[in-house]
Amino acid sequence: DNQEHSVSLSAYYIGETEVTQELWLAVMGNNPSYFDGSQNSEPAKGEAQGKRPVENVTWFDCIAFCNELTKKAGLGDSECVYYSDAALSTVYTMSDANSYTVPQVKWDAKGFRLPTEAEWEWAAKGGKEYRWAGTDEQDELKKYAWYAWYDDSDGGDANNKTHEVKQKQANGYGLYDMSGNVWEWCWDWYDTLPNPLPEDYSGAASGRYRVLRGGSWDVIAEYCVVGVRSVSYPDCSNVLLGFRLALRP
Repeated sequence: DNQEHSVSLSAYYIGETEVTQELWLAVMGNNPSYFDGSQNSEPAKGEAQGKRPVENVTWFDCIAFCNELTKKAGLGDSECVYYSDAALSTVYTMSDANSYTVPQVKWDAKGFRLPTEAEWEWAAKGGKEYRWAGTDEQDELKKYAWYAWYDDSDGGDANNKTHEVKQKQANGYGLYDMSGNVWEWCWDWYDTLPNPLPEDYSGAASGRYRVLRGGSWDVIAEYCVVGVRSVSYPDCSNVLLGFRLALRP
């Protein structure tokens, strides 16, 4: 359901990597991840546990994290992007996330936020018309992505777990793991995409699901394709779901 379409995006920054467990721990004081290094979830040999992507986070958790990081980075409450009220006066917190409050957005704020689906896809393409982030050839995909191996036609080597970020090659924009490792939450409600997208399109006004992009350690190559759209209920958390950050320059 992701047909070729044109986009018009304002300048933005996007995270070089998925948010790591060590960053989540530093900001939030806990680590919700299943792959936390305990029994049956140890990192691959030679990989740093804290540099594995955080997972097992809901979409709402990610919203609260963005604001907390904005504050801890010294940008101040006024630059937080997400609010619990329509007047944009009460900054969204983990208590709002725990009650599944749908956030209001101050799009011109300079703080950390989730990328829109359009921003995510543009970044993942890396300036190329490749199927995956970094390559157009499935035979080369293992150099760029952690994904599943089910038979010889797949070729993935994730070995049923997440992996330290930046272990594979980057795409054309210097971004890592945009195909594979963990699915990444985007801001948007899921709906049919218009063509062309309105400028700085941020998705439908409402919906049931939020968008996921990029594939994960548990899926085959075809689900790691840059253009593939997946979805989840925003209150869902599991071992496949993580995210990366975006912000205005």
